[in-house]
Amino acid sequence: MENAHALKFFNKPKKAKMLGLVIVFLWIILWNVIYQVLHTHELTHFGGIEIINWSFFLSVTVFFMQEELSYRDRFLTTLFGGAVGLVIAAGVIKGVPLLMGAGLSKLVALSLLLIVSIALLILLQPIFPFLFNNVGFCYFIVSFVKSGEAVADLPSNLVSLALGCLILNLGCSVLLTLYKKHMMKKHAAKN
Repeated sequence: MENAHALKFFNKPKKAKMLGLVIVFLWIILWNVIYQVLHTHELTHFGGIEIINWSFFLSVTVFFMQEELSYRDRFLTTLFGGAVGLVIAAGVIKGVPLLMGAGLSKLVALSLLLIVSIALLILLQPIFPFLFNNVGFCYFIVSFVKSGEAVADLPSNLVSLALGCLILNLGCSVLLTLYKKHMMKKHAAKN
């Protein structure tokens, strides 16, 4: 008997699953093209806020990594978890100079804030799973790639995350739900 959790190096997926993945892929490609057009015409900023950035596109990646959750739960976990991760990262970056002003070295200040942040993300996950989760961890870590801008770009990143969840994730969810209903009707008509 094969272990359900065993590592597989090759798996022949069902045709219906592959078609669903193609729908998701085409949806993401469409929004990538839209982003390129908007960016070329400098329409990715609105009122001083960058509305489409890395936070927008990362939302769809983490959305589909959460296979065990329903689409609704994935949406909420991505939206709220990502926002918590962005806010915590901005808090760490803003807090380091404050702790340095209190006499701590930069390394000690950063280490203390990272310990508290990681503790929040790990220990509060069972209590508030929509807020403190792996999505928050992901956004927290990625925020440090551009740590100098994480505080200044926090409003842009939050807006972009929300738009990514609404446009990419909700759009994918609707398309996949319609596709699944179509496949179920097709299957019912065969039987």
